[in-house]
Amino acid sequence: MTDEKPAPPTLAARLRTSIAEAVEGHTKDGIDTVDVPKDKWAAAAKALRDGEKFIRFIDVTVVDDPDQELRFEVHLVVYSMDEKRWGRLRTRTDGKLASVFSLYAGAHNYEREAFDLYGVVFEGHPQLTRILLPDAWQGHPLRRDNPLVMEPTDFTVTRDLYRT
Repeated sequence: MTDEKPAPPTLAARLRTSIAEAVEGHTKDGIDTVDVPKDKWAAAAKALRDGEKFIRFIDVTVVDDPDQELRFEVHLVVYSMDEKRWGRLRTRTDGKLASVFSLYAGAHNYEREAFDLYGVVFEGHPQLTRILLPDAWQGHPLRRDNPLVMEPTDFTVTRDLYRT
């Protein structure tokens, strides 16, 4: 007889009771990940916070793949103080997604940064304006189809080359 406890259900299995479309995601970092359709994003975030007690906001970030129809992969990373474990909610969008600011106040500037650098519009965000770039800046510099620009770095070696 062993004292081994059975493995707890995955976060996706637990969320499936309220979000039927929740699918277990796989990542290299080992964080329990749940993939949901974009129209279930806010509901899944609410279920994570209220039902599963993932109350500590950590991050919202975006990955851009212009070859995909839904080019932006948005990640919400949260932490459960009760279970002492990480959780990640992930979805794909074409550029519009519900804001989770009303659920996680810490997401305020992270959503603004994603809007500024990638152009993802978080619907329902109270102040979705640029946060890093000037208001007159055209485009979103972290999109993969944004042209790269070369700006000389001021090293002694490059002063002669660029006449700076």
